[in-house]
Amino acid sequence: MPSTRALTIATLAALAAVSSALTTGCDSRKPGEEATAAKPAAAAPAASTGAPEARNAASPPGDDRFAAQIAANLPRVPDPAIQPAEGGGAGAELDNGTFRDRTMAFVRQVIAGGDKVTCDLSLSSKRPFRAVVMGFQEGKQIARGDASDAGLCVALKGAARRAVAAAGGTREALAGARLVVELPDHYESMVESVEAKGKGLELTQGLVPVRLLDKALLAKRIEDGKGYLLRVIDPQHKGVHKYYHAPADRFENELHTIYTASTALTLLKLHAYKPDERLLRLATEAAGFMMGMQSRETRDRTAGGFFYAFDLERKRPERRLVVGTASKSIFTLIELHGLTKEKKYLESAVMAAEWLIAMQRPDGSVRSALSGQEGGAWKVQGKESMLYTGQVLSALSRTYRATNNKKYLDAAAQTADFVLARIAKKGCFLGDDYRKPNPISSSWAVQSLLDFAKASGDQRAEQAVFRCADDLVKRQWRRPEDAYRYGRWQRSLSSSGTGWLAEVMSEVYHHCRQKGMDGCDRYKDAVVAAIRLLLQYTYGPENSFVVKNPQVSAGGVFWSVRDRYVRTDSVCHAMNAYLNMMSELGDGPLLTLPERPLAERMALAAEPGGADASNAGLSAEDSAEDGEEGEEAAAGQSGPRSEDPDD
Repeated sequence: MPSTRALTIATLAALAAVSSALTTGCDSRKPGEEATAAKPAAAAPAASTGAPEARNAASPPGDDRFAAQIAANLPRVPDPAIQPAEGGGAGAELDNGTFRDRTMAFVRQVIAGGDKVTCDLSLSSKRPFRAVVMGFQEGKQIARGDASDAGLCVALKGAARRAVAAAGGTREALAGARLVVELPDHYESMVESVEAKGKGLELTQGLVPVRLLDKALLAKRIEDGKGYLLRVIDPQHKGVHKYYHAPADRFENELHTIYTASTALTLLKLHAYKPDERLLRLATEAAGFMMGMQSRETRDRTAGGFFYAFDLERKRPERRLVVGTASKSIFTLIELHGLTKEKKYLESAVMAAEWLIAMQRPDGSVRSALSGQEGGAWKVQGKESMLYTGQVLSALSRTYRATNNKKYLDAAAQTADFVLARIAKKGCFLGDDYRKPNPISSSWAVQSLLDFAKASGDQRAEQAVFRCADDLVKRQWRRPEDAYRYGRWQRSLSSSGTGWLAEVMSEVYHHCRQKGMDGCDRYKDAVVAAIRLLLQYTYGPENSFVVKNPQVSAGGVFWSVRDRYVRTDSVCHAMNAYLNMMSELGDGPLLTLPERPLAERMALAAEPGGADASNAGLSAEDSAEDGEEGEEAAAGQSGPRSEDPDD
């Protein structure tokens, strides 16, 4: 990583050049697994796959993919004379938006290939300006040029000319490309606007930040997310893909029961938000796929479990039954039964609940999964997962409320006692056999105890809900100067994790309001902050330069800054949080994060090698939190196929 710690597009593009796992490899693998099978590509998407070996091998200053093209083509790229703007231009008194617009417009002038260009950027700095100009087309980086000079426009001109040479050397080479311009030594990065060439949009560590959140923007993203979820459904089987590899424009070659259940549940929420019979029909078709994936085999005691995935190439289910899959399927089936009154949904949910009880241990903990072995035998996966334990507790509690059968409440109470004992011993910030203490495991304890409290009226559980929810609120990043992380939870590094935490907090907020308690807005504020973060991880016109097919990716919530694939639960959790909160939001600005003044933000008066302006206002401990490569595995946000990465 560069010394500034900034996650610039230049950094990400260089990382992607080392590993092309999003464009090659076996379709059935998850993104993190594909890297080992991939070979380097000359023009890879501007995002890495998350493979540590790829990240460590790349460094933007040494990115020489375009060196040969630049050497061959630069002599025939026009070298225009720079003339000052009338009145001498403007300096550090420029606001951030005007500065970006003028910078991008100047670069476009150079690329156009005229004899003269007008410079209206007379900034001064104690350190030379290093400029990087990149071009992206259909998700691929097609050009890059670097240059340095004491004069900003001279550096920008040199970088732009080299970018043209890298793309072929003609005036038309970058005509259809989206431009990214960076001044990495001055902590500035921008991407060209889709709506207007020559206009610049802020980039913060590889993201287009959302600095103003209002209800209108959220309503637009709900429509975009709905469109994405409709596209992720397989038209033949009606199941749902887990991954969409946006930079390469492809889905993986499997359909997943748990993501089908999550998608169907969100479609039902959308139907409640704005009634649409098509959404109800699609949810029932998805439920048909789910029930087709449910084991009915009583001889091997798997009846009621749901096969985790359907292999589209082999045309058969994967022999793996996961308690989380059964639990999430129960959520959806019970909602469908309540809406349609069709018995088949409740019967399927009850059968799944019976299987979950069979997966409980006497102390209330839960066995995670059954895996099919050679010869037809099943192997128990016994590791403890707070995610799965919470999902089972929620599912049993909801089954009791749907059936009024005390058997399910008694089973839920057994697991609730286990969770409460764990909190009493370890506190609210929980881990398990898969991961160190993290907010995702902790939030599942909150959600499951909330479901149990609603089913049982247990005051111990309800008190733990609010105590642990308050603990999570305190762990949320809420520093307004840090648009990159504002709204994120420490040790929750993916959009899926942030979306799930927002969904849980929205449920806690509503329960707090229903109980007539004081101080409920602290949960609402946490959700609003998380929503802002999620929106800057959502594909739209502003950040579509890294994807091959912007129309398909629109509304998808990508996993992280480095890993630009979309995982379906990221979209579902975000959408559930949005829909849970829409009726609670006013029509004015909900949250505003102002940008620091240009001269201060770019450290124009700073000595070379001085403090990192991108981390101004953050402690050393906070900055260390940005070491996401090591933290992801520790927090359980990604992992090998045999682990429990869901949610």
